[in-house]
Amino acid sequence: MRDFGPGLTADELIGLNAWMICQSKLPPGEIFNNALKAARIVAEGGMEAYLLLELWEDGHSVWGKPGSNKPIVVTPTGQLIRSKP
Repeated sequence: MRDFGPGLTADELIGLNAWMICQSKLPPGEIFNNALKAARIVAEGGMEAYLLLELWEDGHSVWGKPGSNKPIVVTPTGQLIRSKP
């Protein structure tokens, strides 16, 4: 398990896959809770290898599959939106 230590910023989560975020012990805070919630939704959807590309202050997150240009978005309400083919 990755030890983020004191002073972790949300930017350090960018580039990690959903599985890794789900397995990590994140510090308290709304942004980290949002990232963990989104990572669980992505992983439960069978996309645990998707990487966190963006984490927005409003709770949205953008995830991408390596080698693909079709990102997915997780909304603050937990909805997973796939890009159109």
